[in-house]
Amino acid sequence: SQPLCIGQKQKWFLLRLISNEQRVRMDLTGKPEFDGWRWVSYWYPLGQVVTFKREVYRRALKELAPRLLSRD
Repeated sequence: SQPLCIGQKQKWFLLRLISNEQRVRMDLTGKPEFDGWRWVSYWYPLGQVVTFKREVYRRALKELAPRLLSRD
C-alpha cells in the first residue's frame, strides 16, 4: 500500500496530567527545547498547522478524542 505521506514520521501521544499545571516547567535547562508554549483547546492546533498537514492532524485528533473524553 502507498504511504500516507513522504517525509518526516510523527508519533502522537495523549497524556493525562495528574498534577497541577503550574508545576509544568519548560525553562529548567540551559537550552530549552521550545522558545514558547501554552495550553490550548483540543482542536486549536488544527487551525494553526500548515495547510498540507491539516488532514493528518484532523485524523489524529479525531482518533484520540474518544480516549480524552473517557474518564477511566
